[in-house]
Amino acid sequence: MTRWIPHLVILSVVALSACRSTRTDLVPEPPSLDQQIALVSISTTPPFVSTDSPTVVYPNALVQMDSILIDYILAEAFPGAVVAAGVGTEVIKMNGYGRFTYDSQQYTLPRSIFDLASLTKVVGTTTATMLLYESGDLDLEAPVARYLSAYDTPERESITIYHLLTHTSGLPAFRPFHQDDVFTSETVLDSIFSTPLISEPGEEYRYSDFGMISLALAIEEITGESFDSWCERHIFTPLAMTSTGFRSTGTPDSTIVPTEVDDAFRQRLVQGEVHDETAWILGGVAGHAGLFSNALDLSNFAQMMVQGGVYDGQQFLQPETINQFTAAVDTSMSTRALGWDTRNLNDEPSSAGIYFGPKSYGHTGFTGTSLWIDPDSKAWVILLTNRVYPTRERYDRFWGLRGQIADQVYQALFWPINNDR
Repeated sequence: MTRWIPHLVILSVVALSACRSTRTDLVPEPPSLDQQIALVSISTTPPFVSTDSPTVVYPNALVQMDSILIDYILAEAFPGAVVAAGVGTEVIKMNGYGRFTYDSQQYTLPRSIFDLASLTKVVGTTTATMLLYESGDLDLEAPVARYLSAYDTPERESITIYHLLTHTSGLPAFRPFHQDDVFTSETVLDSIFSTPLISEPGEEYRYSDFGMISLALAIEEITGESFDSWCERHIFTPLAMTSTGFRSTGTPDSTIVPTEVDDAFRQRLVQGEVHDETAWILGGVAGHAGLFSNALDLSNFAQMMVQGGVYDGQQFLQPETINQFTAAVDTSMSTRALGWDTRNLNDEPSSAGIYFGPKSYGHTGFTGTSLWIDPDSKAWVILLTNRVYPTRERYDRFWGLRGQIADQVYQALFWPINNDR
C-alpha cells in the first residue's frame, strides 16, 4: 500500500509565487529524513490537505509525490532530491528531500546545486543556438564547416547545424576516452574531428555527445568568446540564474551535491566537478555536459519557456523560435526536436509521464535530472537527484521516477483528467 504523509504544512510544499520574489532564502529547513519517515508511517489513509495555491485542484497528488520520493530514498535510488513544479508563472511545488549522501548532515534544498549532466544540452547549448539563430549569426541549414574549420573535410563537409541538433549527423554517440588512456582536451577534440562517421548525415538518428560538443565549439567561433562566458552573459544573467554555470575541474567543492564515488578514473568522490568523464577531460566546459544549477534557477528558465520566451517582463526568446526548436522533426526516426526531446506518444514509458500533452518537450540528464514542459497546459516540472551516488550501476532503482513525478504534478493541477488525450 502506498504510504501517505498526513500534513502538508509539516513536510512539503514551499508553494511559491512565480515572480522574482520566489528567489528568497525564506525556504524553511526541511525535517530530517528520519522525521519524514516517521510522518509517512503515521497513516496509510490518504487525507485531504489544504494548499495556499488556488491553482492546485487536487493537493493530495502533491502529498503522494512526497511519499513517492521518500520511498525512492529508502530504496537507496538516491540520497537526495529536489522537485520544482508549476503552471505558467506560478510555482506550486518546490521542495527538497533527503541529504547530500546517506550519511551526510547536509539537507538537499531548493537552493542546492546539482550536476545537470545532459540538461546542459538544452539549458546551455540549445538555448545559445536559439539566440544566435534569432540574431542571424547562425544558420540551421548551414554546414558546420562554415563556423568550425575542423569540419571542413570530405567526410564532414555535408554535416549541418540542423544535423547536430537532431542527432542525425552520423557521428558516434560517444567514446570512453578515459578508458582509452586519453586524458588531454586536444586529443579528445582530435578524435571527435577525425573519428569516421557511422552513417551518412541525415540517414539515421544516433544520440551523440560528439555533436553537441561540436556545436558548442562552433558557437565559440561565432561569438569569439568562451562558451561558458557567453552563456553566463547572454543566458544565465538575463534569466537571474545566479547559481547556474560551468565549473572547472580539479577542485572539489563540498557545497555542491555530490555525484559518484569514482574508483575507476578520478579516484575520489566527484563533488563540485562535472561527473561526465569527457566533459571533465575538456576542463568542465562542454556542449553536452558540465552545467550545474539548482531548482530556483531552473524554475526561472522553465517559466520563460512556457511563457513564450518572456521573463520578468522582457522578451528573452521569440515564441516562434521556441515552437520551432521544441517540435519533433521526424517522428519516423525519433522523438527528437532541435536540441530538445519530445514526449513518447506510443506505449513506451516516457519520462514526461502519461498526462503531459502531445506537444510536451524536455530532456533528461544521466545524473538523475529532468525538465519537462507542456506548452498546451503550461505545466512544467523539474526533478533533480544524484541517482549516480554512490555508483551509476543502480539505475534499476531509479527507473520510472521521472514519469511518476510528472504525473503527480499534472493530477494536482488538472484532476480529474481526461484520459482520452
